[in-house]
Amino acid sequence: MNRLTNLFERKKRDILNIYFTAGYPNLNDTLVILKRLEELGVDMVEIGMPYSDPLADGATIQQTSQLALKNGMTLDILFEQLATMRSTIQLPVVLMGYFNQVLQYGEERFFEQCSKVGIDGLILPDLPLIEYELKYKQLFETYNLKATFLITPQTTTPR
Repeated sequence: MNRLTNLFERKKRDILNIYFTAGYPNLNDTLVILKRLEELGVDMVEIGMPYSDPLADGATIQQTSQLALKNGMTLDILFEQLATMRSTIQLPVVLMGYFNQVLQYGEERFFEQCSKVGIDGLILPDLPLIEYELKYKQLFETYNLKATFLITPQTTTPR
């Protein structure tokens, strides 16, 4: 069973979810931060995948992403860092970023790497729901990854 599914079945409310940008403040801090967050009792973690053109992110995430990229963070390095994650980290981990990153990396390759290192889900705010349903839902299911979609106050009720 997916760790996210298990978390939400076990704990119905008051879930503490923390976000941090991979490669920030230092390139090799990812596992150190994950381990410390787990020790502090965090329920789940979102790891931001730094991107050179973070259109939808606020100033803080834009700044941490730019510094992480300057530190040398790439998706390949992130997956290398996460390769041993599940030997010590048990909490659910979600990657958050832009779908263009997935396209550039290669969709199948990206999903396979996520599954291989123990990622539980993805937040890709610019992945249109119709594209997900028509093209990518099967990949999410094949690799046991949960998709999280975001809405805004302007999102219509039918949507």
